[in-house]
Amino acid sequence: MLGIVNEFKKYPDIDLHVVTIQILKKDIYQNIEGVSVHYLASPPLPRFLTINTIDRYKVINKIKEINPDLVHGHISNYGYYALKSGYPSIVTIHGIAKEEYDPKLRPSILDSIRRKSVLPLEDFCLKNARIITTVSPYVVEKIGSICKGEVHVVPNSIRDEFFEIQSQEVSDRLLFIGGIEPRKGLLNVIKAVELICAKRDNVRLHIVGGIRKQGYYDSLVEYVERNNLSSYITFMGALDNEELKKELSECSIFVFPSKEESFGIALAEAEACGKPIVASNIGGIPYVVDNNKTGFLVEYGNINSLADKILMLLEDKDLRRIMGFMGREKAREFSNKSIAEKYYSLYQRAVQNGK
Repeated sequence: MLGIVNEFKKYPDIDLHVVTIQILKKDIYQNIEGVSVHYLASPPLPRFLTINTIDRYKVINKIKEINPDLVHGHISNYGYYALKSGYPSIVTIHGIAKEEYDPKLRPSILDSIRRKSVLPLEDFCLKNARIITTVSPYVVEKIGSICKGEVHVVPNSIRDEFFEIQSQEVSDRLLFIGGIEPRKGLLNVIKAVELICAKRDNVRLHIVGGIRKQGYYDSLVEYVERNNLSSYITFMGALDNEELKKELSECSIFVFPSKEESFGIALAEAEACGKPIVASNIGGIPYVVDNNKTGFLVEYGNINSLADKILMLLEDKDLRRIMGFMGREKAREFSNKSIAEKYYSLYQRAVQNGK
């Protein structure tokens, strides 16, 4: 959201306040280059305990103190607070909680508790918001029949710095960026590398991201070690921004084998860097990646097809270059400037109509 905030600063008629809940001992207010940022203190408790109690009370009170013309609430909890504040509002749904908290993907007791706290908030937003934005047509298809108000597609935005990354490609380098959890389908791309390395011994897969499910991560590491793939696959962990940009600069292909995805911001960022994509043909991914133009989309779980498309790109430098160029052009649809303009238009309508 930082890029969007910076774009809004260019609009003379916007007085922007950002309200967010943080684990703090006391509230903090900062004016950052003309933007009022309100960090509201919440105790170090699981969010499912505070989301509809302390956090709700503090956010709504702060909104009333600010007395805005419009409240824009992102995701279910802040969208819920925006609606409950009584001011004209817009709610943005980034993902689909019912799918993201699917017991098959998140079977733990803790996730079950989170599901019970998040789903009612999402349901309230879908049924009561008069203007909703979503990140892809896929999400519209999933929620459209439930929503009572208008639904608009306004995708996630990419920071400008990703367009400025210069390629320093390392031959046969594959890159994945994302949280390590079952819905990301990482075992599939590991198995694809297992097939590819029999033909191209120099292939290397870098997996970048924090561990969201320890048991799943452990199972991936065990598979890699048991099948003697350690020299081909490296778990990089969570990286800082500069390290992340270096990985994007050096990769030959960006791979994204997800099982469920509403948008996939990492895909758009990789396209902005001019990198060809190989990803699953599921959810919102086809909205971000144009099949056979900016990359290849394959059926989820089809290891042979995943390996074949990766191998095709590794063996054809010109194809990588062409798809990378097309990807950079595609990514301009997700620039901060473009997305800010879409939001601003909706803000004007919402205020004028008192929605």
